[in-house]
Amino acid sequence: MLIDSGLGELWESRGHIQGQCMSHADSQYMYINIPKNASSWTKPNLLDHSWEFYNYRTDNLDKQSLVVLRDPVDRWISGIAEFLTLYHSSYSLNSEETIDLIFDRITFDDHTERQVYFLDGLDTDRCTFFWCDENYRNNFSKFMWENYGPNKYHQYEYQHVSEHSPDRRRFKKIFSDCVEKNSKYLDRIRDHFYQDYNLINKVKFYGR
Repeated sequence: MLIDSGLGELWESRGHIQGQCMSHADSQYMYINIPKNASSWTKPNLLDHSWEFYNYRTDNLDKQSLVVLRDPVDRWISGIAEFLTLYHSSYSLNSEETIDLIFDRITFDDHTERQVYFLDGLDTDRCTFFWCDENYRNNFSKFMWENYGPNKYHQYEYQHVSEHSPDRRRFKKIFSDCVEKNSKYLDRIRDHFYQDYNLINKVKFYGR
């Protein structure tokens, strides 16, 4: 199945160019970078194997894709906390009108964009999918062991987790509470990311 996000180029001004990936000249694989899907953890591990940064669209890479997907609600909560920490860390978010405005828009940058956006033009039949949860480090380490030899990636801690930043932790708590206490907010997120849910429900994940 060919993925067509229908969104075009949106976030170059925020630093993310559509088609970003990593690969190695001698590898049959390319890793697709999706923000908030353990990408800050995965990229340094691939650099250990001398992988380099490419763009599968402009470099015309024809390889099997390594894709990490995450629960859309969980990813959005982490993503909106990241966005606010980066660009609006002084916001108090103490009014219902402001919260409603955020849930009305949902997507503000690449951290809160639909996951299918980053996979535009890829064939799901040529993707190896990983699920971003507590088992991802073990599964990624196993995959790399099978293809590139022994490693200790399963022992490495994740990067940019909310526990390391008071602002991220504060924003994440605000929006986690919103979703848990008000079903209209949860439904709004699920509706917005329906394309991601469709993809998640159709593909098979490595190690699951």
